[in-house]
Amino acid sequence: MIRFSNVSKRYPSMTRPAVDGLSLDVEEGQTCVFVGPSGCGKTTTLKMINRIFEPSSGKIYVNGRDALSQDQDQLRQGIGYVIQKTGLFPHYTVFENVATVPRLLGWDEKRVAVRVRELLQLVGLDPDENVSKYPRELSGGQSQRVGVARAMAADPPVMLMDEPFGAVDPITRTQLQNEFLTLQQKVRKTICFVTHDIDEAIKMGDRIAIMNNGRLVQYDTPENLLLAPADEFVAQFIGSDRSLKVLSLLPLPKVLKRQFRVVRESAELQTVRASFDRSERNRLIVEDDHSNVVGYVTRSDAEKAGSARGWNRFIKPFPATLPPEATLRDALAVMLQHDVGAVPVMESSHTFMGMVYLDDIRSYVGEAYQEREPEQTVEAPS
Repeated sequence: MIRFSNVSKRYPSMTRPAVDGLSLDVEEGQTCVFVGPSGCGKTTTLKMINRIFEPSSGKIYVNGRDALSQDQDQLRQGIGYVIQKTGLFPHYTVFENVATVPRLLGWDEKRVAVRVRELLQLVGLDPDENVSKYPRELSGGQSQRVGVARAMAADPPVMLMDEPFGAVDPITRTQLQNEFLTLQQKVRKTICFVTHDIDEAIKMGDRIAIMNNGRLVQYDTPENLLLAPADEFVAQFIGSDRSLKVLSLLPLPKVLKRQFRVVRESAELQTVRASFDRSERNRLIVEDDHSNVVGYVTRSDAEKAGSARGWNRFIKPFPATLPPEATLRDALAVMLQHDVGAVPVMESSHTFMGMVYLDDIRSYVGEAYQEREPEQTVEAPS
């Protein structure tokens, strides 16, 4: 969908190119995040796509067409653009801001009105409450939602986002990121996204382009970047906690133990002990007679129970559970918070799916690093 072919941008005031020989492809429906230190060329790269800046050399293709051969206005009408602090027109209402591009394209007012309401609902704003407001009457999060709606108004196949969530508080920022990821699953736009925050890049990107001094250093998936950084600069930029960042990309099913012995809380002690004899684990899941999980019992407690039904008092509730969509980082955080070595995964409040163990997380991540280590070659003696 978007291709950079040996693209450079030079300014007379700079001793080196702002962007130097950039070549990469962004596939249709993907989110490509450009990230790097200040002055690395990421924003310049973004603005060359819609020709706010003209490249000094090289070619940029958008949807298979040379961007430099197209009329600038027509090119930009097919590209949504979201910037930090939204850039909303302060003298326009929310309706008028979102309607800007459709009106430029000559849409009739009925179609415009339908589209504006549809988009406001899509970005989580009540049309009835917000269409007549002015930007000064909106919160930062609301303004950013309106900015996204305006960028999507004419249903462009490509969107450019220049630090779109950088001007809001951390809680709102996380919420907007999550909402945008959900929205992207529905609309599947081709997105180029600029941020200075590597954590945001890892969360938002299908592919990440790390830049330094105008040059592309590594272009890869988030997982590959974390597990196999191309050089020391990439490793340092990602941070010393990259193993923890890897965990945020890995879903629980990677290490979920689904085979687990379950006993009813009404079972006889003999049945409980027999279940332990057939299990390699040191705990059993305990359900009530309606198959709802009520907790667990350990092997040592079952051995201490002195009567046929006295074992019930040793049933312990789980201090925490995780939903199946959680990540391994979520699991590790819960384990550390509650000082436990395993956490159950529940599909709903009582539907047990399996267990995640700390040892399995450690083993899985270790194996993932080993798989990406370069092979060591030994030269034969001469």
